[in-house]
Amino acid sequence: MGQAKQRGSLEQRIQQARKKTDASTPDHIICNNCKTEITEVQLLDTKGLRGIDAAFAGQCPACGQSTYAVKGEPNSVAAFMEAMQKATGSEPIIGSQAIKKS
Repeated sequence: MGQAKQRGSLEQRIQQARKKTDASTPDHIICNNCKTEITEVQLLDTKGLRGIDAAFAGQCPACGQSTYAVKGEPNSVAAFMEAMQKATGSEPIIGSQAIKKS
């Protein structure tokens, strides 16, 4: 428990976590259906999902489809996508994106 205090106060640790999350949030993701840029990107809660660093979702303004972006270990990402398939009842379109914040 003493290690948390070494990393700063609760408020400082919350700010550090927010900075890390903001740094990993993409400016946009590309719609898997029509390839339009989705700029309204939502951070998904991945607390407790081992091997998943971050997950994001957005709804395409052009076609209305939801697109998910998941960052993490390949096996964990595959398990996440399988769970999404079961939850939504449709097979996900898997793509790869390399987007850096400008």
